[in-house]
Amino acid sequence: MKIKFENDFNDYILKRGYEYYCENRVSNIVVNDNIVSAIVIGNYDYKVELEIIDNIFIDGECSCPYFESGEYCKHMAALLYYLNDKGIDKENNDYNLENIVNVVPEKEIKKFIYENLKNDSELLNRFRIEFSKYFPKLSKEEYENKIYNAIDRCCNRDGYIDYTNTFKYEHTMNEFIDEASKLVDNEDYKTALIIIMTILDSIPNTNIDDSSGSTSVIAENSIEIIFDILDEIDNKNSDILKMIFDYVIDELKTDNLYNYGVDLEPILEYFIYDKLYLDEIKKFLEIKLDSSNDKIYFYKRINYVNYLTKIYEFKEEKEKIIQVLEKYSYDSDVFIKYIDELIKNNKVFDAIKKLEERLDENNYDSKTYANKLSEIYLANNQINEYKDILYKIFYKFDKYDIDTYLKIKKLYNNKDWDIERNKIIENLRKDESSEKKLNEIFIEEKMYDELYLNVYSHGMNYIINYEKYLLPKYNNKLLYNYKYSCLKYAEYANNRREYRNLARNVNHIIQMKNSNETVKSILKEINEKYFVKRPAMYSEFNIAIKNLNKYIK
Repeated sequence: MKIKFENDFNDYILKRGYEYYCENRVSNIVVNDNIVSAIVIGNYDYKVELEIIDNIFIDGECSCPYFESGEYCKHMAALLYYLNDKGIDKENNDYNLENIVNVVPEKEIKKFIYENLKNDSELLNRFRIEFSKYFPKLSKEEYENKIYNAIDRCCNRDGYIDYTNTFKYEHTMNEFIDEASKLVDNEDYKTALIIIMTILDSIPNTNIDDSSGSTSVIAENSIEIIFDILDEIDNKNSDILKMIFDYVIDELKTDNLYNYGVDLEPILEYFIYDKLYLDEIKKFLEIKLDSSNDKIYFYKRINYVNYLTKIYEFKEEKEKIIQVLEKYSYDSDVFIKYIDELIKNNKVFDAIKKLEERLDENNYDSKTYANKLSEIYLANNQINEYKDILYKIFYKFDKYDIDTYLKIKKLYNNKDWDIERNKIIENLRKDESSEKKLNEIFIEEKMYDELYLNVYSHGMNYIINYEKYLLPKYNNKLLYNYKYSCLKYAEYANNRREYRNLARNVNHIIQMKNSNETVKSILKEINEKYFVKRPAMYSEFNIAIKNLNKYIK
């Protein structure tokens, strides 16, 4: 009996897996109970393990990068094709490949390798990567041609990589990344960087349906290679360090790669925290920040300011930190950092004054500034000022926020709070937009009668959100509300989604206490008016409600 597995694999992967099987790339088959393992030769020797029970493919894994991205790979498919053709031979899987290789004459092995390398370009490429130090190095232009030609082979006639080919693209690029990784192992850092930089530079030029995030995966894998190089050289190879640094700075100047999900800032941080090229980084940051002065929103401003202040911290130029923060404090994030720095330097009065100047009811950021001001007042035991700003937050800057309400509540004793709470509730009643905020207050104060009065006129789907606070006291009244709501909804429901929602609501009522008569009444009317004319409605009710017919006899 054949193993069924095709539905678990992408079509392209199945095709490549079958090619691998036909090319005799599957070897070292070992069977251990329900686990079948093998070596499948790709760019490297990949170890594949499959769990197969009664000729059913349960699961598997492979040591290749493609499997690590979360997909079943061609190496697993190749082994499955092998097993379907050759069968699982539990009696003949105990030979030792290493012993066989050791007894084959060296001359014959070399001849075998040479003949296969001549006839298999993929194997030759793998061999070249493995023994790169013995081969002439490819130039930057040659790698660019190889990578861009490989990308072109993933495209359709319009030069577009559609969703079905994104797996092929990702696999192809990962093969180049594997090559770069091997070059790192061989200490050929420059060539590895040429490959990685070419791949990164190709991303903005690749016309691809990237809904699966393929370019982000390739970018992350590529940047990981750069970090591998940095770890390997440990700041000892100045040429390679400068090559990486110049690349990162040049790309950050344009922000081109960032727009395509490639974030090089972690590498910039590496240089900053290792105190490398600080003067050059400082100059770059100042230029970028100054060029952003005319932009109200510049998403990197706070990051760049943080980097710049960190450099000044390393250089022990602490007076420059406040100057930088003040200069770019028109940005709200930088402004808060500026306030924190003032407080850190015991300039609390200045911090308060700056915050008060920024408060504006029409400015969204005022909510942040007012909350910051409340933190400062509380920390400095300025209770009157703290109380005053909380009320401004509650009524102006973050209207009716429950957390602010709770802070206000803590300022009163029980007797005084009852009076103040009622004033707040009366104020909120005057504002039609405050209904949900009022509900939060009623829940906090356990004022469930008021909560019911505030929600009862709404539909069932709205009231359910508050049901746990209203039961059991209002069970019967809720049944009445829900009945009216369901019958009104049934009147206008005209598709399966709406029928399904209605059936679920009736099923919800069934779970309530004393609901039997209400449910019968609802279903009797729905049955008489709609079930015959709308068979799909009856179908959805029959699925949702157990023993539906006992209610509509």
